[in-house]
Amino acid sequence: MAIEPLSISPTAFAEAITELPLSALYNKVFELRNSIAHLHRSNSELRLFVLESTDSEQDKKELEDYITENEGVIVSMNERVALLRIEVERRGQEWIEEKVKVDADADGESGTGNGHENVNGDTTAPGDTTQDAQEDGVYL
Repeated sequence: MAIEPLSISPTAFAEAITELPLSALYNKVFELRNSIAHLHRSNSELRLFVLESTDSEQDKKELEDYITENEGVIVSMNERVALLRIEVERRGQEWIEEKVKVDADADGESGTGNGHENVNGDTTAPGDTTQDAQEDGVYL
């Protein structure tokens, strides 16, 4: 029998985040959005596997249960993002997530297809030091 981890209630989460600095709130949003993206990808892969696999119906049912569980976790994470937004706005701050998304969409339409501005033929992202690190012999 699997032991279910206990998750903090939305009320307790909302109370706990009141003590965090603004930067920590946005970091938490980033973490949640990243986790949500991974869960969506995982569900897509599981659905494809269920459709293509020749496993037993019991195995397929188990995978479908995992998909359903992931969807519940996604709902919970989206609720937490909403609570973080409420807290940011309660502090009189601007919710920048939508602004960042709009800016990224605008950059993505610039024709490079990578969301970064093409300046003098340079298509590397600002702060992209991968090539520099390789040339300097620094590997992280």
